[in-house]
Formats: sequence, C-alpha cells, structure tokens
Amino acid sequence: MVINLFAVCRLLGPALIGMSVIGLIPTVYALVSTTEGAFSFVFMTVIAFVIGKIMTIMGRRASSINITIRELFLFTTSLWVLSTVISAIPIYVLLPDVDYAGAFFEAASGLSTTGGTAIVNLDDRPAAILLWRSMLQLMGGIGFVVIAVAVLPQVAMGGMNIFKTESTYFENSNKFTPHMKTMSLAIMGWYLVTLVLCTIAFIIGGLDFFMAFNAAACTVATGGMMPTDASMNGMSPFVHYSAILFMFISSCPFTVIIAGISGNMQKLFSDQQVRYYFLFTLAMSFIVAATLYFKNEYDLERALRVAMFNVVSVLSSSGFALEDFTLWNPIATMIFLLLLPLGGCSGSTSGGIKFFRLCVFASLFRAQMIKSIHPHRVIYPRFNGHPIDAATIHSIITFFAAYIVCALVSSLIAVAMGLNLTDAITASITCLSNIGPAMGPELGPSNSFANLDGGLHILLGLDMILGRLEIIPVLLCMTRIFWRA
Repeated sequence: MVINLFAVCRLLGPALIGMSVIGLIPTVYALVSTTEGAFSFVFMTVIAFVIGKIMTIMGRRASSINITIRELFLFTTSLWVLSTVISAIPIYVLLPDVDYAGAFFEAASGLSTTGGTAIVNLDDRPAAILLWRSMLQLMGGIGFVVIAVAVLPQVAMGGMNIFKTESTYFENSNKFTPHMKTMSLAIMGWYLVTLVLCTIAFIIGGLDFFMAFNAAACTVATGGMMPTDASMNGMSPFVHYSAILFMFISSCPFTVIIAGISGNMQKLFSDQQVRYYFLFTLAMSFIVAATLYFKNEYDLERALRVAMFNVVSVLSSSGFALEDFTLWNPIATMIFLLLLPLGGCSGSTSGGIKFFRLCVFASLFRAQMIKSIHPHRVIYPRFNGHPIDAATIHSIITFFAAYIVCALVSSLIAVAMGLNLTDAITASITCLSNIGPAMGPELGPSNSFANLDGGLHILLGLDMILGRLEIIPVLLCMTRIFWRA
C-alpha cells in the first residue's frame, strides 16, 4: 500500500486521547461552578478516548514510526476533521436551538481560529460552553503552529517553507528531531506566556477573571470568538489597546520572535515579512483613521484606536467586532474588503494568504518587470536577502491558484444554496482565510452565521478547515494520485 494507514493511526491515537483529557477541563469547571454541561463533556470525552484508543491499538501494527509526506498530509487533515466532528458534540448536546451542522460550524470556527459563530444570545449560554469555545481556539492556534513547525517544514508548501529561512533547526530535515521538539516546546512556552500577560492586561482593563481569560484566549489564538454578543464593544480603551498589541504579536512568526527574545534581536527587526507586515498595518490604520476623522467626524483618539483595532483584527484573522466597518464610509469599506484575504505572517496563529507569500510574490513581480526590460539579465526573487528556490515559487503560485479556485467554487455552491452573491463571496473568503466576519447584507461584522441552513454551515466549516491547513494538503488527500504509487 502506498500509504501506511496504521502509521497514521499511530499518530492520531495519542492526539485524540489528549483531546479527551483536555475535555475534562470544562467538565470539572461545570461541576465546580455548578453550571450546566458536565454530562455533555463527559460524553464527548468518552467518545474521543474510545476512538483514540482504537487508533492507538491499530497503530501498533505499523512497522516503524518513520512516515512519509503523504502520511503527514493525511494525518493533519484527518486530525482536524475528526477533532471538529468530536468537538461539536457538547455544543450540539447542550444547546437545543443549535443543530449538529451549526455545532460543526462552531467547532470548526474555534479550532481553525476563524471566529465566526452560529450561536446567538451568548450572554445567556452555559459558562462551560463559552469556556469550551475559547479552549478550542487555544488548541487550534497552538496546534497548527506546532504541527507546522515540527511536521511540515520540509514540505514545499510556500508558507511552510518559511521555517527553513527562519531557523537552522529546520535545515535538511525529513523527520522528527529533538531540535524540532525543542522548538515546539519553546513555541508552546511563548504561547502560554502571552496568554498569561494578555489575561493580566485585560484584568487591569476592568474585566473579571473569567471574561479576561476567555478574551485573552481569543486574542492570542487570533480567534475572536468572544464569550459575549457585544464582542469588544463596550470594553475600555485600555482593553482595546491591549488587544491590538497581543493580536499583532500573535500574528507575527513565532520562530522569529523566539529568536529575538533569545538574544538575536537583529533577526526580529530585520525580518522582511515582519517589517512589511508592520509597515502595511500602520499605513492601513492611518488611512482608515483619516477617513473616520474627516468623513465620519470621529475625534482623533477614537479614530486611531478603532481604525487600528479593526485593521489589526482583520489582518491577524482575529475577527473581533468593534463597531461595524461596513457602515463607516465607502473608502474604509473598500479597504477592509481588500484586507479580508491577506492574513498575518507565516508561522503564526493567523490565517489568510500570509505576508510571506505576498513578499515573495512582490519580489517575483519585480524580477519579471526587470527581465522585461533587460531580457538577458540574471535576477532572482529574494526573501530576507536570499534567493528563493523554484520549488517554493511554484508552490506559492499553486497556492494562489488553489485559493482562487476554492473561493469561487465555495461561493458558487453557497449561491446555489440560497445565499446572496455578496454574502456568498465574502463568507467564502473570510472562512478560507480564517478571518471571521463577512461583509454582506446578512453576514456583516455585526451579524452572526446563526441564520444559515445546515448545508451552508457544513460548507463554510469545511472552508475553515481547508484554509487553516493551507488548502494544498487537504486537496491532495482527495486526489487519485495521492493514493497511487
């Protein structure tokens, strides 16, 4: 057999068992706080443990732990789909007004850190479910980054190849190594530190511990699924500024940040992706703030704060709601429409196309323009001063093509299911880019996805998983060539 399914099971088993253990946290919280939900989480935990145990037993038949690229692709795709299916169980069991399709959408939104929600009246929901939504975002944020660093750096997938340029840990490696495990632990440590610091900042800003922790989880995971219908509306300016800082930090490449705080600060400030991301974020924030100041008559502080919050929220793929930017003015609305698919940096918790790809694409465009004038001149696109290999360029072009095709197909299916054109296009883009809010008349930043039918919930939920896993690995798993020798 081309793919060793038992080796895939060997990886999936411990992951699902670990998920069952994590499911005990909201179970204990529900029991201690005497709120609803304990049974639903016990039910999910048992299912996750049983499936994980079966996978582990099947995995013992694998001849070795050395797995191929195909098996890694199948593992990551299967893990995200199975985790979503299982994570939806307590949401479905505990909330009678949410069908399983809506629960699947909610779980997919949490694990992919997209931020869209199919649940209304969040303020009246059991606290255990609100905690579970935040935990899904935490797991999805760190889970993707760790797998991307420890499993996929050797694969020419464009965004994943950035790890080769960021750390010698990933040079010439085709298997798990102690160095990768060390880097994964460092990333997890940094992730937890930012979670604690963000929680403290929100408490200083006036939030109680439960709200502060959940809001911090939404922020550092760049998920944006707040445990309240108001999202970030009504919070103090200090909370807004704190969220801006931690959203931006979390959407920068973790390996570069770790290298910076480990003593190589020059790498942090000289990284091309981070530099362009910072400058672009600043420029867009000032432009939007100017439109609010001159066209909407905001005072200067509010214009700058609200503009920067929303620009960082969209670019980092957090998707928090602070006012409705579709109602401001045509210039601001058009800017946010252009920002919707971009995302933050590769190697972070953010989704979207990523600035690494945009930097490479810009360099490639510049090289081709120069070649048009000087046909015999030898010039290569570069990233951080180093030439970019052909495989990475081809993979980035493939990603762009796949992204456009998937967005068009998803939009077409959504329109066929009854969604209006604007909502269909922007919802497909926002779910593929793991942003959160769409920009249509029914699915704007101030609206939820609760009124969609089951088919649309499943479609957009799958879009989220597809976008979170960078599209190509998932598509490969659905091709015949993937399963052939």
